[in-house]
Amino acid sequence: MLDKPPPPPTGLAEFLPWIWLVLITLLGGIASFMRKMRDNHARVWNFTEFVGEIVISGLAGLITANLCQWQGWPMPLTYALTGIGAHMGSRALFKAETLFDTKFPAAKEPSRDHHENH
Repeated sequence: MLDKPPPPPTGLAEFLPWIWLVLITLLGGIASFMRKMRDNHARVWNFTEFVGEIVISGLAGLITANLCQWQGWPMPLTYALTGIGAHMGSRALFKAETLFDTKFPAAKEPSRDHHENH
């Protein structure tokens, strides 16, 4: 049976952990972009690449934070894993996809070859 969703946050104290998580995801995206610049995988003043890295890191970090909350893990661990997930960016999303495919094989999209053969 599914749990009832938690009530929406009402006070500043309830928003602060999520504000902190968003800041962590932004820092993870900035750190990832800086690493890519250092390794010559990103151009220094390319705003589009920078925004793309921030968006991907934000998505990966927020997914990580929500998974941690779903598992009931303490906030310090959630903050740490969120930062790691945000810094990993798209790599974290690919790993989550692989984990999801392994855990729920029936949810995988059928291949195109399967549709073409029928």
